[in-house]
Amino acid sequence: MVRYKPPFEYELTPETLEKGTHWLTLRLKNKEDDDLQYLDVRMHSTDSLHISFRNHNDYIFLLRPDEERYLDFQVEANGTSHLYVSVHGRRNGDKFHWDSPLLREEVLGNPAEIENIFVSNGDIGGEIQAEATVKGMRDSEGLKLVFWMDTPSGKYEELSEIKTRKLSKDEEATYKAKVKPKEEGLYTVYANLYDDHGRIDRDYDIIWVERR
Repeated sequence: MVRYKPPFEYELTPETLEKGTHWLTLRLKNKEDDDLQYLDVRMHSTDSLHISFRNHNDYIFLLRPDEERYLDFQVEANGTSHLYVSVHGRRNGDKFHWDSPLLREEVLGNPAEIENIFVSNGDIGGEIQAEATVKGMRDSEGLKLVFWMDTPSGKYEELSEIKTRKLSKDEEATYKAKVKPKEEGLYTVYANLYDDHGRIDRDYDIIWVERR
C-alpha cells in the first residue's frame, strides 16, 4: 500500500511473508519542493522476536523533488509484527527527523494472532478490565492466552491464563481479565498468546489510574 506523510511518499513490500529469511523493499519518494540530503534511513520492529532486521539502516546522499529510491532490508521473520521507518537528515540546511506510522507485516504460519487489546480506565477502589481479541489465521485449538500487568511500583503480576476455543481462519474470539488496582499511576497490561510453549503474539495497552 502506498502511503504519504510529508515529505515522503513511501511503500514497504511485500506486506506478507513466509517464516524465514527474506528481503523487504522500502520505496521513498520526495514529494516536496526541496532537496533532502544526508538521509539516514532505519527500519525498526516493535517486536524483534517476531521480526528482526539483519541490516536495519541505509543511506541516501541526495533525494531531489519527485525523485525516488528503493532500499532493501533483510529480515528474519517468525511472526506477524509491526514495523516503522525513521529518517534523519537535512532539508534546506536544517536538520529534520521523520517517523512513519506503524506498518503491519503479516508472517504466515502461526495459527492465530492478537487482533487488538483494550484496557478500560479504572480508579482506586474500582476495576481495570482488559479485553483481547484473538483472530484465527488457520484452523487451531489449544492455544493459551495469558494476561500480565506491570504496576506503577514495578511489580509484574499475572492476571489470568485462558485456554482459547477452537478458531477457524478469520474467526475471532474475545477474552477478558479483571483486576482491582491498588496503586495510583501508570499500568501496562499485556496479552501474550502461546502455541504450546512458544509465544506467537503479544500486544499491550497502557492506562493511568488515579484516586478519586
